[in-house]
This record gives sequence, structure tokens and C-alpha cells, in this order.
Amino acid sequence: METKKGIVAFAFGVPATIFSNHCLANIALRQALRASSPIYTQADIQIEKGKGIEVCLIEEREGSPAPTLRIARGAVKWAIKKEITTLLIVAAEPHLWRCLRDVTEAIKEEKAQTQISVCACKELSCISEEKWFCSDSTQARTQSRKNWERRERILKVMPFWIYKHVAK
Repeated sequence: METKKGIVAFAFGVPATIFSNHCLANIALRQALRASSPIYTQADIQIEKGKGIEVCLIEEREGSPAPTLRIARGAVKWAIKKEITTLLIVAAEPHLWRCLRDVTEAIKEEKAQTQISVCACKELSCISEEKWFCSDSTQARTQSRKNWERRERILKVMPFWIYKHVAK
């Protein structure tokens, strides 16, 4: 079976102009251009137009970015529809573990484990972990490592069946 790659880019904070989202957009674009792959992402990841890359934006309510699990589920449905066999995840390093887990779980929910594989973009490790946190983000949890860890600690130990209900 021929491999067809799709890029899934998760925002890290709000708005699109903060360093983390600008960086994620650039990485997603480079990866998409390299593999001639479409991108599935959020409005706060603004991909430069005119590069010949197809970008599918998830539906979000103004001022209310979608939860990670909803993005993951949408990405898997998008991948199935487009016959994508590999999802390359572009996310801030602190968020990456959860993005990978949620996409993997969404693949299981769709019973697509034999059709779709998931991997992390290696280029993400080139960015210093502290640079992901932006004090000018309007989401307090992405402004500092301390704020992020306060929330993530709970999510790391929470059973997935509870997380699914919280993420709705």
C-alpha cells in the first residue's frame, strides 16, 4: 500500500501571532511542502497561502479553541476520507504527548489501526522547550511551564474514559 501523509498541526495558545503558533505554522508548512501533504489544523495556525498546500481548518467557535481530543477525532475522520495512511503530528513539545495519545485513541475509536499510523514531527525537538510558552498568549495555561504543568499533571493520571467525558 502506498503511503500518503497528512499533517496535523495543533495550536499552543491563542492568538495566531504568538511565537509558538507562528513556529508551529512554519514547521507544518515545511513538512507539507516536503511531502506534498495536506494540513489539518486550527485557525490559530495560519499557513501562508499561495504555496499550493491544501489546508483544512477545523470548526471552532470564536474565542473557544477546540479541545485536543476533538481535533484528534476530526483529523482521523479527515484522514480516512482522504485515504491518508500516516498522520504527522506537529505540536508544541509540552503538548505533544497528549496530541499523540489522543490521535492514537481516535484511530482506535474509528477502528483504523491497520489503515493509519501516527508519528511525531522530528523538527519539533529543534525548539527549546521554554520557547513554547508565551506570556502574550490569552490562554493562561500556555503562558508558563508552571501554569501548563498544573493542568497537565491531572490529565496525565486521569483515566482516558474520564478524559473523554471531560474533553466534550
